Amino acid sequence: MKAYITNRIYLMLFFCSITIMAQAQQKFEISGIVQDETGQPVPGVSVYVKDKTGIGTNTDMDGKFVLKVDRGDKVQFSFIGYTRHEYLALKTEKKLVIQLVPDVSALDEVVVEAYGSKTRKITTTGAVTSVDVATLQTPATSLANMLGGRVAGIISTQGSGEPGKNISDFWIRGIGTFGANASALVLIDGLEGSLNDVDPADIESFSVLKDASATAMYGVRGANGVVLVTTKRGKQEKLSFTARANATISWLKRLPEYCDGYNYAKLANEALVVRGDDPKYTNQELDIIKYGLDTDLYPDVNWQDEVLKRSYWQQTYYLSARGGGSIARYFISLNGSNETSAYQQDKSSKYFKGLAYNTFGLRANIDIDLTKTTKLYFGVNANKTIRNLPGAADTNLIWSACSKLTPVTIPVVYSNGMLPSANGVTDEMSPYVLLNHTGLKQEEEFTSTYTLSLDQDLGMLIKGLKLNIQGAYTNDNAFHETRYIIPELWSYDKRNATGELAGKRQTERITTQYSKWEMQYRKYFLQATMNWAHDLGHGHTLTALAHYEMSDQKRSTDANDTMSAIPVRYQGLSAKVGYNYNDTYIVDGNFGYTGSENFQPGRQFGFFPSISGAWVPSSYQWT
Repeated sequence: MKAYITNRIYLMLFFCSITIMAQAQQKFEISGIVQDETGQPVPGVSVYVKDKTGIGTNTDMDGKFVLKVDRGDKVQFSFIGYTRHEYLALKTEKKLVIQLVPDVSALDEVVVEAYGSKTRKITTTGAVTSVDVATLQTPATSLANMLGGRVAGIISTQGSGEPGKNISDFWIRGIGTFGANASALVLIDGLEGSLNDVDPADIESFSVLKDASATAMYGVRGANGVVLVTTKRGKQEKLSFTARANATISWLKRLPEYCDGYNYAKLANEALVVRGDDPKYTNQELDIIKYGLDTDLYPDVNWQDEVLKRSYWQQTYYLSARGGGSIARYFISLNGSNETSAYQQDKSSKYFKGLAYNTFGLRANIDIDLTKTTKLYFGVNANKTIRNLPGAADTNLIWSACSKLTPVTIPVVYSNGMLPSANGVTDEMSPYVLLNHTGLKQEEEFTSTYTLSLDQDLGMLIKGLKLNIQGAYTNDNAFHETRYIIPELWSYDKRNATGELAGKRQTERITTQYSKWEMQYRKYFLQATMNWAHDLGHGHTLTALAHYEMSDQKRSTDANDTMSAIPVRYQGLSAKVGYNYNDTYIVDGNFGYTGSENFQPGRQFGFFPSISGAWVPSSYQWT
């Protein structure tokens, strides 16, 4: 009897545990509204699940949100100027009211300005936006794709979905330059670079400089705005690891719907009859198309379905280590991604193994305290990209070929295994042939940057004086290799007495044509920055900054490309002076004097001054 009762208890506990596990894994929805301290709805609030990338949304214009979560998820609500609010999701909620509290400490928030100078947000006279890095932690292949809608004042567009070319172009406060490069200047740890080379998990701070007073020190290069990215560095703490792996699937949701072969032929006949011409297809031919009685001479092909998949995968991986002691500190990270394409490939293809874009990245930042006043910084950033394409062309030509063909023009492949020419009379290729039977094109690029920086506190000479000297070397190697094949193409327009296809060969098969292109790009960079800050007492503060930089870039390609081999040199001198009285009256004056060999002698240098001021009513002593 005792054993029977014991077994029943164990059985009951077992089923209870299954029920609890099922409930814990079941997703449910929470929805509601986000309000400010006055009860007004707040649009644009970031709503996301803590420690889970890719799960989040934003409140709409009425401050409302809907989010699917798991039981026990911590949902965070983040908005500039307010403290982050956290909600523990335990059950379905339909009428949540989240009230944000103003962040008083935001007045003391530190923002990064030109040349790495840091100041409190309340004392900034220029248009500078400091971005919450947590909002950028999403599984995307490029940081640039995440800026639109997340950073105020930035407009971004993605012009292609092709792997490796689906990087968004972005502009700060619209397009400010016409007929030339309108992109913003991107500086990563003080060096000009690309957002494509930075993993969001490596970012410590992200600032956007928007107006002339904030960008004047960069001269002509800052005309379209400046993006400042500071990566993470080591800390005096025990060794800690961060690992992340994401798999994302994308669906093609909005695609044009094409007419089938039978209805296309009927509509073509109607169009001809309306114009007074004879119909192109007889009733017998219409039946052949409708019932698929001869798919060689009367095909019915949806070319969109032949070359496009409805979904494709993307994977990203990340691993970092961080730690250090009182003398040396380190931060090291590895990242990688693999992105496939929406174009589908015939598995029987012997030449091309599918469009793909693979990236691999390494970042290492090491800080060493040589003395109490001297610090040495060493950084390495390396990135490799591999992109596979069909040998004949890029995907724009494939899609263009799709748009030129009707469903009844040619079959994908003839029943005898021969490949058709696209229009039946020339050697033009169908999208299927372009994608699967023209060989392989591979583009590889490896970029590495090595940085050495020295910080020296000169307070023993002049109180508040600091010096930074930084040197960097960048090496960029690109290698493009093409194995191009022109396949044998046929055109059939009838059948012979035995029922076999009769026609002619449009092109002879051409053996593989091999070509390659190599490019090496080298850049040397040196800069020196002097910072000084002094408290005059009674609320008066003076700050000053002087900066000099130079760069020399050389590029070598094929021997006959002499223009690319010409070196390009750049120099710049800039300075800034600021005055602050009790965080109430603030005046900043700065200039940039920059020159480049891109311009003709006598016009190589330009002077770009600016002055700005601010009055902060909240800091004014009204009584």
